[in-house]
Amino acid sequence: MSCESIAPMALTRATEHCREGREMSGLETEDLVAGLIDLTTSDEVKVAFLTAWAEKGETAGELAGMARAFLARAKSAGVTGRWGGKGLADCCGTGGGGRPIVNISTAAGIVAAAAGLPVAKHGNRGVTRPSGSADVLTALGVRGAKDAGELASCLGEVGCAFLYAPDFHPAFRGVAGARKILSAQGKRTAFHLLGPLVNPARPEIRMVGVFREEDMGKLAEAMDCLGVESYAILYGEDEKGAPLGELSPLGRNRLMGKKGGEKFDLMEESSSGDWGSSLDLEAPKAEESAAKIRAVLAGDGARAVRGAVVWNAGALLWLGGVAKNWVEGRKVAEETIAKGSARALLERWRTWSRD
Repeated sequence: MSCESIAPMALTRATEHCREGREMSGLETEDLVAGLIDLTTSDEVKVAFLTAWAEKGETAGELAGMARAFLARAKSAGVTGRWGGKGLADCCGTGGGGRPIVNISTAAGIVAAAAGLPVAKHGNRGVTRPSGSADVLTALGVRGAKDAGELASCLGEVGCAFLYAPDFHPAFRGVAGARKILSAQGKRTAFHLLGPLVNPARPEIRMVGVFREEDMGKLAEAMDCLGVESYAILYGEDEKGAPLGELSPLGRNRLMGKKGGEKFDLMEESSSGDWGSSLDLEAPKAEESAAKIRAVLAGDGARAVRGAVVWNAGALLWLGGVAKNWVEGRKVAEETIAKGSARALLERWRTWSRD
């Protein structure tokens, strides 16, 4: 039997197992990647599997196995975990929430990098919302590093870099059609959870925002399976209790993860003071998101946006050891913006992007 016929059969069997509620081993999910990326396997077969897997509920072991398989097929980033003697950091969201809000994690990464934490952000264009990290960075006038040489150059000159997922994961092309179909149907897939796990630079420090609180535990366990040094899984709500996919000064927040070998699970309610409304966080287009980010980096902007950027940057700075705790991290983030360091970093990045 040819390899071409084995791939769709394996996915079909896995679909049946998911419908029966069976958990797949990490090795099984690694093998299934061959079917997902095979261009001769129909999108219909891939859609059926991804739908059944999501309906069953992805386990940490399954996600870790799938992540290992994609990382094994990724282009080399030229770095592994650290940069310049410091832990390399990434901050992103799982997506899947569909809310058209400002790209908070992208802005938070810029602020954290300006405060001295090297950041290699991994992301893509928007799938379930109009502005993904790649979209807003384009609107901000910066581009991603296309290979290991450019990544080293950007980290060295700017302190922050972006890895556009399709440039480093050519295997993703094989599942692009199925993801597009499911996105049009308004369905989330495992790829919303996989994205934060497959950064080819393998950062030691990772911060991931989720839209579903029930996903926190499985992502934390998957991070442990993959041997991530320090991580935080975030869940935040707006003033009405609706999930934002980011930490929020407007409502309830939870952080679950590991730092310095110690596990943590923290809860914090909204901050005191008037932080405005979640309506201020809306940005239906990448250009609007970019404009709100530029305003924050200039020390201005809506209170809700400034607060969200500072809260997320502060958590990343604490996780990366730049600050002793989350409260101090927020102060460092605020000072970094006030000094103009974050705006200056964005300008350096724009200059690098034009060279």
